[in-house]
Amino acid sequence: MKYTIRKEKKEDCMGVSHVITVAWNETYKGILSDSFLEEIKTNEVKRGKIIKETFATKNYSTLVLEIDNEVVGFVNFGKTEDLEFDNCGEIFALYIIKKYHHYGFGKKLVEESIKNLKESRGVKGDPFSGRSEYRHGDRHPWDGVCKGYFPPRDLHGRRTHRRGGRAGEGVCFG
Repeated sequence: MKYTIRKEKKEDCMGVSHVITVAWNETYKGILSDSFLEEIKTNEVKRGKIIKETFATKNYSTLVLEIDNEVVGFVNFGKTEDLEFDNCGEIFALYIIKKYHHYGFGKKLVEESIKNLKESRGVKGDPFSGRSEYRHGDRHPWDGVCKGYFPPRDLHGRRTHRRGGRAGEGVCFG
């Protein structure tokens, strides 16, 4: 399957909004109320316009996964907002439409995010150490990335609980 992972362009904003709509409806059907999921569908165009309006001023980066000239996934990443880990990066969101699951695209988006984080900070070599608590096969794309704790966020982007105090993963800039 031919694919492209590239930096988001302004004309991708509606595609990113559509991926959010589809992914939420595929993932949370039967978990969240139908009315909530319908609202996500109803607000797709409005959300796309907001993404487009804030494109130049956002404080994070986005890579899109494109197949057959269509955005089918994306990852948002950047410098963490958690002051405790001031010199680390964080993946804020990763979405892929279900039809494209199990092709390794999530891993590829994570790897490209890490590469971009390292390049944006001028990191040379591999300043990372630590292990991921999440596994995919024998190796995880974050193996070799420093440990840092990044609390999960709620639907409004606010930090929530500590997941039992276990460490998450981050990308340190060295």
